[in-house]
Amino acid sequence: MSGRKEVLTEQLARKIARMIERFPDAGIPVTWDSVIAHTTKRFGVKLKRNVLSQKEFDGIKIIADAFRGAKGVQNRIKNDSIPKYKTATRTVLQQRIELLEAKNIELKEELELVRAQQLEALDSFLNTPRDIHALIEGLSTSAPIDEIARIRQVKNSEEK
Repeated sequence: MSGRKEVLTEQLARKIARMIERFPDAGIPVTWDSVIAHTTKRFGVKLKRNVLSQKEFDGIKIIADAFRGAKGVQNRIKNDSIPKYKTATRTVLQQRIELLEAKNIELKEELELVRAQQLEALDSFLNTPRDIHALIEGLSTSAPIDEIARIRQVKNSEEK
């Protein structure tokens, strides 16, 4: 009995399966339409979805298994690229974090500068000799005491 020659051989099925497995890495959508289009273009054989998905060799559906695996890989890639926050993309959130970290560092530096100035002022206050009677007299008149003027007076009186 002579019949029509088999178009989809096991060798061709393995080539098609390898091609399908490369789809996710190449960014080609894993659909039966794209498998049919690429098979026709690359191998010059126009096959229908039914033939591609149902043909078995030694009880194994080579093309269907490759398609299922490639589809799983494509879905994992898609799920990994989806941002965890629905309102913003991952890059926007990373930029926001970097901006806030930079501002935090800037504020810490400013705080250190203010602390250093305050420690210097406190050290100056504690180590400068003062006339206690003049301080008490200044409090009783309720006029504000100008510390810088007092320090100058003390230095001038010491120099004389």
